[in-house]
Amino acid sequence: MTTIIMTQHTLFVCVLCRFSESNQNQSRLSAGQLLFDYLSKELATCDWHKSIHLHSVRCMGACSRACVVTFAAPNKLTFILSELSPTHSVPELLQFSGQYVACSKGKVPYKERPEVAKKGIHAVLPPLPVARP
Repeated sequence: MTTIIMTQHTLFVCVLCRFSESNQNQSRLSAGQLLFDYLSKELATCDWHKSIHLHSVRCMGACSRACVVTFAAPNKLTFILSELSPTHSVPELLQFSGQYVACSKGKVPYKERPEVAKKGIHAVLPPLPVARP
């Protein structure tokens, strides 16, 4: 019998990110919380939604570059994206999420990435070393 091990991917979203002063909204929600809520709603419609866990965090330390998200998974590159629109970035973040899940090492080819994943790169970190038994 073959066992298929599915990698659990995580999309971290800073829910404390604020709107810029020039881009305030009428909602009492922070920009990060609004982004998290939109992603949560739209992620549920994706075929691969069970392969990625949406997780809120209270700060990623990039407050001057809000909104900030991080894509992470075992044995894959970690992508930190910043300066994201809480509303307009969602379709491209979902597109990149699907690409990230589908790529074995998280190396989504640059030319295939949506604009938000090209221009919004804050950092790309190598996979953590995995201890071998």
